[in-house]
Amino acid sequence: MLLDSFDWVTIPAGFFWMGTNLEVDQVAAADDWAKLVELPQHKVSLPSYQISRFPVTNAQWVQFLAHSNYPWADRDKLWGHGLPKGQENHPIVWVTWHDAVAFCKWTGVRLPTEAEWEKAARGIDKRLYPWGNHAPTSQLANYDKQVGKTTAVDAYPQGKSYYGLFDMAGNTWEWTSTIWGTDTHNPEFRYPYQADDGRENMDNPDILRVVRSGGWKYTPSLIRCAYRDWNKPHVRGSGLSFRVVAF
Repeated sequence: MLLDSFDWVTIPAGFFWMGTNLEVDQVAAADDWAKLVELPQHKVSLPSYQISRFPVTNAQWVQFLAHSNYPWADRDKLWGHGLPKGQENHPIVWVTWHDAVAFCKWTGVRLPTEAEWEKAARGIDKRLYPWGNHAPTSQLANYDKQVGKTTAVDAYPQGKSYYGLFDMAGNTWEWTSTIWGTDTHNPEFRYPYQADDGRENMDNPDILRVVRSGGWKYTPSLIRCAYRDWNKPHVRGSGLSFRVVAF
């Protein structure tokens, strides 16, 4: 069963600090976008949950397609000759938010909220990056086109998060369940994060959704734990993937 193929990490119940403190994060302090969408830093308390240690891989996506008959729009264009050789353990990319939700429904899991994603990435010590507070290097993450494509999901053990998750910075952007809104320049739901204020409504198929993690193309400033951005739910890209949470 596909559900058994996930390496679950249990995130304990309790609070963490979500968002950015500009007095500590000098990268964010120089970024107008961070000032707009990452403030204020605030406490968020979450119940215990399980999240996948790695993003969903090509190999897992193959199983999904084979057993679900899901009509993946890019299958012929991208995988006309089958799963890319040697990339079984790379994150699946070219998936829309709707593709990710379909995978979750079939598998019996769900997308993480952005609060769950951020706690899993940074833990409870307010760290700026999954591995700590020092700047990214090529030994810690895949970013800034240094590799020029995705890498295997376990390629950066030194870049693991507080709780031992991989690829929480760089490699691919990751879809979350959280609503951004309708205005690309202004999130409808600002901080403090409040899970019951409508931002976790899964029923609107067209509204912008929050993405996290940055990707292999992007600069170091975009792979901080607190960095948040949006994407259209029908968009797919070469650096856009997801990980999952158990019900």
